[in-house]
Amino acid sequence: MSQKRAAQSAGFGAAGKRWRRNNRRRFNRFLARLLGTPEARRRPLAPDTRRILVVRLNKRLGNILFLTPMLRSLAATLPEARIDVVIQSPAQARLLQSLPGIGRIWIQENRVLAVLRLLRNLRAQRYDLVIDPTGNSASNRIGVALVRTRQRMGFAKTDQWLPLTHASGKTKSRHQALQAVELLTGSISEPPVTTFDTLAVFPDADDQRAADARWQAVLGARAHGAPVIGFFSRATGRKALPRHWWQAWILEVRRTVPQAVLLEILPSEDAAPVVPEIAHVAIKPLTELAALMSRLDQFVAADSGPMHLAAASGTPVIGLFRATLPSDYAPLGQDCETVDGDGLKPEHVAARLAERLARRERAHPRFSGLRS
Repeated sequence: MSQKRAAQSAGFGAAGKRWRRNNRRRFNRFLARLLGTPEARRRPLAPDTRRILVVRLNKRLGNILFLTPMLRSLAATLPEARIDVVIQSPAQARLLQSLPGIGRIWIQENRVLAVLRLLRNLRAQRYDLVIDPTGNSASNRIGVALVRTRQRMGFAKTDQWLPLTHASGKTKSRHQALQAVELLTGSISEPPVTTFDTLAVFPDADDQRAADARWQAVLGARAHGAPVIGFFSRATGRKALPRHWWQAWILEVRRTVPQAVLLEILPSEDAAPVVPEIAHVAIKPLTELAALMSRLDQFVAADSGPMHLAAASGTPVIGLFRATLPSDYAPLGQDCETVDGDGLKPEHVAARLAERLARRERAHPRFSGLRS
């Protein structure tokens, strides 16, 4: 195909997508006017709300971790409730299963018969409350609409065609995780909502033992008495920083914090490390990876699932934002910060890392010889 024809084809394809998107938006607004929820509805929950389902049909690790503040808030607000969740990736199930109040994690497969079987099982549960934690997922809305329930919760919007009993208006935060918490406070008037604003996962004793064994195998005596800095050099699309950036950053870290031990987290066993002689590890079970990350003193990564998993594990994180906005996707955890724009220079990020390690050393003496 010639370049001219390819350009025409791409143009027609983009125009077709815009046409479908605009028509879908018009249809959604038409349905919203007929039976939907364009305005906020803040009401008490039914006193006997005990069985709750949260529908989040997504496979991205970060998006699933963004559920954790809301799920913890629900469990603290309704301690006698059982909270089930439906997601798409079985690899992420144990992350949510570690949270308090969680019952069953349902997995939605792509096969038609599996989807129909899941729907039949969900409808048989007769939930007291079903929640769509986002305001922009057609899959979530359809899932919520098809499950039997007395109460439905979601965001009020001009194109919200779901008839909701509890609906939050526009949120103050742009961050998806915090928006989900605001969904609870904006749509529940009673009981008072207890809120959490950080990501969290809680690996069990088996995960901790496995992580400890992996830590010893990979780092051994090198980590005794020295700060261990983890990093993840991958990310999707334009969010990723190039390999030469990470190599320059490693040189700067070695110069500013020469006694630090670096540990690269790899996405798979066959992935090539940035610098082969640096310690590296690939861990498939996410709860075990979270347990290992919790042992790190600092973690550095671009906007990615591992960045959010490190924050959820309680590790201080420096998030590097090249293409996305920190206001939307910042790591939410203990002592986390973001760097973007002109700050995304290897020497600047290494200097920030050295400052953070020095500050922690002053507060909790553990290492010696830190250079600030």
